[in-house]
Amino acid sequence: MAEPRPEIRIEDAPPRLADNIRAHLSIGREPCDRSLARLRPLRHRIEREVDAAARALGYYHLRIARLEFHRGRECWGLTVKIVPGSRVRIARLHLVIEGEAENDPAFRKLRQDPPIRVGDPLDHGRYERLKLAFHNLALRRGYFDARFRVHALKVDPARNRAEIDLVFASGPRYRIGPIEVRQDFLDPAFLDRYLGLEPGRPYEAGLTAELYRRLAATDLFRQIEIKTRPVRRPRPEVDVTVLVKAKKRRRFKVGLGFDTDTGPRLRFGYLDRYLNRRGHRIQADLKLSLIDPGFTGSYRIPLAGPDEHLDFNTGFRHVRLDTYRAIQSTFNATYLHPRGTWTEAVRLGLSYEQSHFQDRAEPVSSLMLVPSLHWTHERLRRPGRFVARGRKFDFLTSGGVALLGDAGHHLKAHLRGSYIFSLPWHARVLHRWELGALFAPRFASVPAGTRFYAGGNRSVRGYGYRRLGPKNDAGDVTGGRYVGVASLEYEQRFLRNWGLALFLDAGNAYDRLGEIADQARFGAGVGIRWFSPVGVIRLDLATPVWRDRPQLRLHFSLGSEL
Repeated sequence: MAEPRPEIRIEDAPPRLADNIRAHLSIGREPCDRSLARLRPLRHRIEREVDAAARALGYYHLRIARLEFHRGRECWGLTVKIVPGSRVRIARLHLVIEGEAENDPAFRKLRQDPPIRVGDPLDHGRYERLKLAFHNLALRRGYFDARFRVHALKVDPARNRAEIDLVFASGPRYRIGPIEVRQDFLDPAFLDRYLGLEPGRPYEAGLTAELYRRLAATDLFRQIEIKTRPVRRPRPEVDVTVLVKAKKRRRFKVGLGFDTDTGPRLRFGYLDRYLNRRGHRIQADLKLSLIDPGFTGSYRIPLAGPDEHLDFNTGFRHVRLDTYRAIQSTFNATYLHPRGTWTEAVRLGLSYEQSHFQDRAEPVSSLMLVPSLHWTHERLRRPGRFVARGRKFDFLTSGGVALLGDAGHHLKAHLRGSYIFSLPWHARVLHRWELGALFAPRFASVPAGTRFYAGGNRSVRGYGYRRLGPKNDAGDVTGGRYVGVASLEYEQRFLRNWGLALFLDAGNAYDRLGEIADQARFGAGVGIRWFSPVGVIRLDLATPVWRDRPQLRLHFSLGSEL
């Protein structure tokens, strides 16, 4: 139970003035058992503090109409009734910037749009914040010798006017000086490409933050420390010292997983972060699964920065579904680099696939040259484990030219998007969509893994994994030329890391665009979410609605929210 506190009432005052007076009154710290006889002699101190609080907000003519103490049931109280009077206003604002900052766009913007304007009520706190804004901007922009040559606030209470004179002498702008990187496991010439700092460039605090981000993105360092030191040489410079410590070179990983699409799985992984002093890396992953066991291996060559590299990778999968079985082998060379807020991957690959469809006695086999372009974009705001807002777009366009085997030439486009919108009371709306089209002169010869399917955790819940799409005469799903899926989910968080969800999914894979209205399938249900330290764990209970017989299906998955 909270201890009783004095009740201090400020009457006839604007809310901000009343709050400021309460904050200034030191009498509020007096204990509740203090007698009124010992409190009344403090009247003069109260009057001085009320006057100081009022002047800080420009009330230079405030008058106390009544000041009374009273005894409550648990504590004493104080009532102060005031007459605020007229408020002093800014009549003149004179801002001058001297030195190199005079032509700096950031300082010009602050001078042209200051937080105080002529005609505003006087507020001493805002005046101090204006001066602090100049000091902070100077530190961020590298004017380390900056100072106010003149800083004056003149108040004329009789005329209710105030004048501000500020002359800010910035001095010279410091430049990036010598850059020293202390490490012993990478080629210095290789690491220089990641620094993004050029000696002689004007200093900005954001440059060191960007340097830290670039170094952290390499996944090479377990500790990064960046020190800056302004020095006066023949010209002002900022010495930059970067101290890094390497992460463990080799990492072995074992993981267990399960979802209702692919069943249980066991993963083994190996990573060599820096195979040589130029930062080359090797990664290998083995997945054991009842549905799609496989192996992938990659060799990465870093290029100009942490977001730009050349990858060579190979993979093998054995897909075993009710509707088809496939053996897939790939070898790809990928150039990956940033393009604005997107990541672009330019890929040229060889792909071999042997597909066994239920409705065909002979398998479909082909060796294909597969060029592709892949763009991804992701932005999210994550306070802790919970994504408050976010979006992700994924666009892949690829082609296939058959080199050997069945002729399966094709052109494919696949778009996916996901959104998270925050609502009041810890609620969210999650929306995702998927669109795809496949053009092939001989669709029957297109490998199974290239076709479109729907159904499952990240598609239309209430249906099995890849159980939606065009079917043969025996009722087996054979995959379609087109796909269209949309999902809308409302999620309400409760306790701390738990949530409840209601959702509706719709879509299918199609052979012809004219089938969309007739062949679309719908699934709806409820789910529970746990925002665990390793990702969001989802448990959904869904059923087909409208066109198919209701049948409950459990969906379980763990992974990214987008």
